[in-house]
Amino acid sequence: MKYFLILLALSFSLFADSIEWNKDYKTAVEIAKETDKLLFVFITSKNCKFCKKLKETTLKDKNIVKKINETYSSVIVMKDRDTFPPKLNAKATPMLYFLDKDENIIDYSLGYWDVFDFNFVLKDVQKRYLKGMKK
Repeated sequence: MKYFLILLALSFSLFADSIEWNKDYKTAVEIAKETDKLLFVFITSKNCKFCKKLKETTLKDKNIVKKINETYSSVIVMKDRDTFPPKLNAKATPMLYFLDKDENIIDYSLGYWDVFDFNFVLKDVQKRYLKGMKK
């Protein structure tokens, strides 16, 4: 029954208009392990104008949303408020981390990306991940 509910949630997420954000980092990791997905961690801060711009533009694009929901268990964390591993060191925001399901960092990126460039970021992460799996 548990796997049926996860499968049902995933099928809905494929048609979602927004990224399926998990409630916290720990939950995102659990979902990644259960669904064999990667992790997408968006570290933000209260007054970050580029975080807001990224969330309201690039991360609302339907193709980006689809790619993220299909491939990642995603979470937004507040830099100075939420709990997440110290290895995800965000000295500035927005900071984006892409991890495998075992929480190994595949890649990371600082700053705002428009839709065109963010697609390249996602492709690069996928290449790095696949390359790492072949080792």
